[in-house]
Amino acid sequence: MNNSPELLPADRQRFLKEHLMSEIASEAKAPKPRRRLVWLVASPLAVGALAAVTLAIPGRHHGDSAPAAPAPSASSAPSPSPTATATPLPEPTDPAGLLARAAKAAAGSPDPGAKGAQFVYRREIQDGARETKHERKSWRSVDGRSQGLILDPTMGGGRTDWPATLSTASGAPRTAGFSAPTYEFVASLPTDPQQLLQQLLSADRSKMVSGIPMTPKLYDQFAFGDVQMIFQNIAAPPAVAAALMEAAAKIPGTAVVADETDAAGRHGVAVVGTNGTMRVALIFDKTTGAFLGVREVLLADLPPAGPDGLPPAGTPSPGAGNGKGYDYASAVLTSAVVDKPEVEPAD
Repeated sequence: MNNSPELLPADRQRFLKEHLMSEIASEAKAPKPRRRLVWLVASPLAVGALAAVTLAIPGRHHGDSAPAAPAPSASSAPSPSPTATATPLPEPTDPAGLLARAAKAAAGSPDPGAKGAQFVYRREIQDGARETKHERKSWRSVDGRSQGLILDPTMGGGRTDWPATLSTASGAPRTAGFSAPTYEFVASLPTDPQQLLQQLLSADRSKMVSGIPMTPKLYDQFAFGDVQMIFQNIAAPPAVAAALMEAAAKIPGTAVVADETDAAGRHGVAVVGTNGTMRVALIFDKTTGAFLGVREVLLADLPPAGPDGLPPAGTPSPGAGNGKGYDYASAVLTSAVVDKPEVEPAD
């Protein structure tokens, strides 16, 4: 009987490689004193208060009786009743408020209603320290049972078949889950952020690591890695996407940053966490809540983390990513549901 762990998809293997290697290295070294950082953003759990809605009623004071109505006459028209006016709510400026507003907008977006036999299409820009900026197109099966497609000039021949998620290299069936996510699986996740957070933190990781003890920190990083994998490769229905945004901000070791930039130069609010040796920012449009892209920087090129374990939230140090300021970045330009690979909806 073969008891070896199931093979993970190529993206998942790349995703975990740096993470596991950093954990092994950290076990072999004595802990070093960390430099205290001055944090520039508020905690994601410290949500800013909103101004209360007030009603203004002219001509009345608290405790006064209502004035007597004038006697009706043929020549006089009824006096207009006072109109209630509401003080507009201020736009949020703190990171937590910006993320909450973005998540609410994302939840209200139209649901594409993806069906099992369809594909999630994505056109995006990718850029990195070791590659030139280029466009990438991908089609991934909604139910994970059909072969997808990737068109990327940096890959061999510029065209690669994307294996069916729910089958291993030997063709054996696999069960959908966080270790083998599909759009169909993601659509089944809770839409309550707290419930989703508990599911992320308690997921079975036994087939994802071998020979490394699972620590609370590893569970937290795997949970954040799951959220990254979903936004970066799978996509999610609006209600689940909103819950993922808020759940990610509650994972221990993450922070919310008011302004990050994707590979297309677009600015958005971001949830920042660590994935092995990488500082990872998941960037969302501040108005619509749409996922804009990801930005990764090697932690070796950043100041050390603070005593609370949070990753640096400021600007990367000079020289990060061979002078680009990042080691990898993406920008989603188009995301849609189509009936088969190589169908490209109008932008």
